[in-house]
Order: sequence, then C-alpha cells, then structure tokens
Amino acid sequence: MSKILKLIITIFLIILLVILVFNVKVSNIDIVGNEKISDIEVAKKIFEKPYDNISIVLYFKDKFMKKKQIPIVNNYEIEWQTPFSITINILENPVIGFARKDLKNIYFDKNGNICEVSNDRRDGIIEVIGLSFKENDVLEKIQLNDEKLLNAILNISSYLKENNIKAELLEINNKNEIHVYIGNIEVNLGNVQNMEIKLQRLVDIYPKIADYSGVLDLKDAKDNMIDEQYIFKKNN
Repeated sequence: MSKILKLIITIFLIILLVILVFNVKVSNIDIVGNEKISDIEVAKKIFEKPYDNISIVLYFKDKFMKKKQIPIVNNYEIEWQTPFSITINILENPVIGFARKDLKNIYFDKNGNICEVSNDRRDGIIEVIGLSFKENDVLEKIQLNDEKLLNAILNISSYLKENNIKAELLEINNKNEIHVYIGNIEVNLGNVQNMEIKLQRLVDIYPKIADYSGVLDLKDAKDNMIDEQYIFKKNN
C-alpha cells in the first residue's frame, strides 16, 4: 500500500471519528435538588448554545471552564450516567430575607435574587421594611436605586444567619439608616459606612446583652473601639 493511500485512509478515519464524536449528544437530562428554580430554567442556562448538548463539548466545559451563573443556584454538579445521559445536582442558595410588596412576601437570597413570591410567612426569616423597589419576577434581582444600601441589607442578613443570630426585623428609615431588631434588643447600625466593623462588634457584644431589653448603638463603630465603648441603653 502506498504512503499516499495510507495517508488518505488515516485522514478519512480521523474525519469519521470526529463526525462520530460530535454526533454523540446528551438526550436524557435528570435535574435534582431544585425546589425554587424550574428544570427548564436550569437547562436553559447550562445548554445556552446550540452545541452545548454535544457530549464532548459539555464535558470539556464542565471540567475546564467556569461554571454557568444560574440565579438562586449556589452550585451544581454534572454526573455522567452514559455519554447520552446526565444527572444535574442543584444546590440552591438559601433564603436570607423577605420584604412585603403588594400584599405578597418577596423572598430573596444572598445575591438579592428573588427566590419566591407567595402569601406564606416563613419562620426564622428576617423581614426587611422601609424598602422601595421595583416589581420583579422570580429569579430576577431586586432593583434599588441605592446599590450600596442593597448590598448592606444582603450582607447584614447573611452575616446574622451565618452567626446564628435570629433577627426578626431589619428596618430602613427615611434617612437610609438601618435598625435591626433581635428579640428585645434594637440595634442601631446607622448608615452603610463601616458595616463590616459594625457587624463584627454586634456578634461580639450580643451574647453579653441577649437577656436584656434595650437599644445597642453601633452607628459610630470604628475599628479601634473596644466593646465597652459602645452604648447599650437598657429599658426600664
């Protein structure tokens, strides 16, 4: 057999192999773990491009490229059952707060994405009052004119949840100052400045005053202040 014929056969086999490989497509998709986001929304994000369902393309993207951003989803994992069949395991972001709008409860996650709109009131979720935001659909982000204020609300709600401090209410007044109500304690956090320091001080101080009733003033918190310098006014 001549070298030219061998080369032609080799090229033909390579082309045939490429055609076969790129015709192997994912046709069976099982999505589990999603409660708030629908299967359709998940599939729409993961299979965004027409070629994303080609098995080798999906495998490469999943292993070597940044994962797709999916609203209210913290993470997802793709398990391969066969080259034609996958299971997508979804880990949704937990709800960290809610606000009332048009007699509905608007629940949101740590990124400000709306997870649910319902009449139900969930226990253990902080309510945010004093917000003025536009009407949004589920999976969309809450729209505020003041992005810094929204970020502060999300950070406060997440931080309290992470540190197991069960606040019932977060109030924004007409000066965009933030007050948090935890049991019988009112915490004045002031404006959005130095919010990280204020939250750290709150976590440090709260266990010392949890059994009392009163107002903890953290609006002027600074990095070099010790706990004893903050003002806690007990109620009579």
